[in-house]
Amino acid sequence: MSEKVDEPRYHGGSAGPSTDRHNDPVVDPTKNVLDLVEQAIKRQDDLRQMEASHFRELIDIRATHTKEMRKAEADRIDAIRAVDVGNVQRAAEVQAQQAATLATQVAQSAEAMRSQVSAAASAASIALAAALEPVQKDIADLRRAQYEAQGQKAQVVETRAGSGAILGYVVGAVSLVGFLITLVVLLTQGGGTAP
Repeated sequence: MSEKVDEPRYHGGSAGPSTDRHNDPVVDPTKNVLDLVEQAIKRQDDLRQMEASHFRELIDIRATHTKEMRKAEADRIDAIRAVDVGNVQRAAEVQAQQAATLATQVAQSAEAMRSQVSAAASAASIALAAALEPVQKDIADLRRAQYEAQGQKAQVVETRAGSGAILGYVVGAVSLVGFLITLVVLLTQGGGTAP
């Protein structure tokens, strides 16, 4: 037996060319699909173009921001350097002022030291003279005593020498008188005879 295949049945629709349920002709579904695909592709192209535009905008914003940040950092570093240069200049001024003050103090200290040394030397000289005066006086007294002692010894020697000379004169005179007497005696004794 052969079976009969049922033909498809359309419930509430037409069996003819593409029509809707009201029997109005409809656009070929392939055309609808193509239009939808074309709209989807256009939408994706628009999205890609918007994304690329947005990406370029972000790149520009980042570049501008990076440039601004570099400028801000350069300004910050320049400000720090300016502060450092100012601090160095201030430190140099303070150091120069301290050096000048120190030089003045050193000069004043040196002058004060010179006057103190001069006063001390003068005082030491006076003290030394005062201390040496009794010693020098004692030395002068000792010399005077020594000279007096030597003078007394010389006087004694001169006195002795003077007494010795007188004694010598006396002895000489006595000897001379004795010689003359002897000569006279001899002459008188043998005066009558010639030899």
